[in-house]
Amino acid sequence: YRETLRLMSSNATRYEKIMEKERSLGSRVKRAAIGCLLVYLAISGLIISMMMAATIYRPLPSQMGVTLRDRIRGHIFESFTRLFYYYPSRMCPNALCMLHWTRWSMKRLNKLMDPWFDSHPELLMETTTWNGVKVLVYHPRNQTTTDSDGAIVYMHGGGFGMGDIEMFESLTTAMAKQINARLLVSVGYRLAPETTFPGGLEDCEKVLEYVIANGPAKYGVNPNKIIVMGDSAGGNLAASMTQRRKRRGSKPKLFGQVLMYPLLQLSDMQTPSYRLWEREMEGLSFVDPRSVAFYYLWYAGVDMNAHPEYAIAATENRHISEETRRVREKFMNFFLLPAEFQDDTNSTTSLSPIPELSEYLTPFLTNPDFAPLMQPNLTDLPPALIVTIGFDVLRDEGALYAERLKAVGVPTTWTHFGPGFHGMFNLHNRLQGAGEALANLTDWTREFLRKSAE
Repeated sequence: YRETLRLMSSNATRYEKIMEKERSLGSRVKRAAIGCLLVYLAISGLIISMMMAATIYRPLPSQMGVTLRDRIRGHIFESFTRLFYYYPSRMCPNALCMLHWTRWSMKRLNKLMDPWFDSHPELLMETTTWNGVKVLVYHPRNQTTTDSDGAIVYMHGGGFGMGDIEMFESLTTAMAKQINARLLVSVGYRLAPETTFPGGLEDCEKVLEYVIANGPAKYGVNPNKIIVMGDSAGGNLAASMTQRRKRRGSKPKLFGQVLMYPLLQLSDMQTPSYRLWEREMEGLSFVDPRSVAFYYLWYAGVDMNAHPEYAIAATENRHISEETRRVREKFMNFFLLPAEFQDDTNSTTSLSPIPELSEYLTPFLTNPDFAPLMQPNLTDLPPALIVTIGFDVLRDEGALYAERLKAVGVPTTWTHFGPGFHGMFNLHNRLQGAGEALANLTDWTREFLRKSAE
């Protein structure tokens, strides 16, 4: 009996050892299988990522960006905006869908680029309404610490059809801190197509009149030291405001104007800078000719939802009547541009115009309130700072406007930032070049406001 028990115990022990070996082998097999699976997934993910990167990647122009870090960040920014905004907008079934997607996506992209933790204890900020227009107001907690008693009225960009005071808050906050004037107000003017020309322009003028009437008592502003400032479409509005006030004899005179890569005309979309975009930036998500035409035409009241083909036609100058062409030739001489801006033709090419479109647009394209570069008389305008950017379809019109202002004796400072791209001021806290360009602009504005008013 005892021998039987011993044999049974021995067999059980051997069985346990055998089972332990099998379990150990099974565990090793499982670990090996999991390891192989992980390696497979990693290699597959790497291959897919490389394929996606190869599909997404678009080379930036070789001279874009002041540092390697800026170029890397520029690549990331451009690729991200192309995936998140540009490609989806092109899949929209109609123009209104594209507009609403662009508004929604660009506002959120801008917020991602904003500083996540930004303190400005020296500033008071207030969102309110002046003369029926929404505004974001910046003024110092202590007026005695400001560098001047001047004020800035700022109009944001966005092609007249997108953007708002919240989307540009990071930029206007940085400008308010760096300029350190008594007041900076960002104007939330109405947008097209809901409000077409001249509704947005009139909103900006209402805010300016409020500053003139209430700024001295409320904020200690000198009404003779008010600057209008704007980027892109906002630069158009600022330039139009200065011209209209001079034409009307409005008092007090504006102290100055600051135009940041301004949008000043739509009568020629074949300038050298437009052609530069076609050669070096086709397929990138930066501001392109079609987008400029699309939003500017909507600002003019053209139903782009019914006629999306008009945007492409405009990039071919098929929206230009003979009358518009004659007016344009008076004010757009490419030979006034620096030699490095000119190409080997310096001439505009156009296809046959679309009669109904070109006839409708003639009173807009030749109207300086709509296209400030078409103003025949630029004398006696306030001193100007005009900033242009190298990789920007609007580069040439800003440079031409600066040359025309100088030619009639308007004190004009023209600053050109070659490595930049349109909209770069919104990345002032992400790109070294954008931060340097903004510092140059705010330094000029701060020093200019220190001058005595007449």
